[in-house]
Amino acid sequence: MLKGKKILVTSGATAVKIDEVRVITNRSTGEMGRLIAQALVKNKASVTLLESQSAALEFSLKKANLLKFFYYSELEKLLKSELKKGYDCVIHAAAVSDFEPKKVFSGKLPSKNFLTLHLKPTKKLVTKIKKIAPKTFLVGFKLETSLKKDFIFKATKSLFQEAHCDLVLANVVKGREYQACLMTPDAKATPPVSTKKDIVKALIRKIDEILL
Repeated sequence: MLKGKKILVTSGATAVKIDEVRVITNRSTGEMGRLIAQALVKNKASVTLLESQSAALEFSLKKANLLKFFYYSELEKLLKSELKKGYDCVIHAAAVSDFEPKKVFSGKLPSKNFLTLHLKPTKKLVTKIKKIAPKTFLVGFKLETSLKKDFIFKATKSLFQEAHCDLVLANVVKGREYQACLMTPDAKATPPVSTKKDIVKALIRKIDEILL
């Protein structure tokens, strides 16, 4: 059982500013993070959920500490603050912005003109987690186009080497089709499953085994 284990979950999309009223974001609904948080609460873990304000789905989530963010910068600040509180496990399921505009325009840009945006990569928040909380068990997420073993291990390699993840949930979404598996640093993968609920069950079992 995960009773009493202190677990932090991030969930949903982040946004970065173009100007004072427009943003760039992504289509994450926050469903995965919410399902994970629900399962952890049922297993009597002490859960804090950092959830995007843009999450499209609403769940009943009692007995969990809920903190909201919208912008990438807000999630970054919340993460840094929470990680100092000594979590046993961090499950970083949020769909964090990969790029941001080099320049954020003041006011509101006129809508009738063409606009060229120059984007730069954002800092990878997942790589900062172990630097702040080196003893926490870290679960990273990777959305890819295939779960073939050789491909997915290469795709997740940076999460193990640079972010020092202890486990990575790799998943593929093609239309309504969904597949996911769990990857370990030694290139072992669990058998793929085809629903989010099934991969959440597998994730909870794995974390329970390790945190006993």
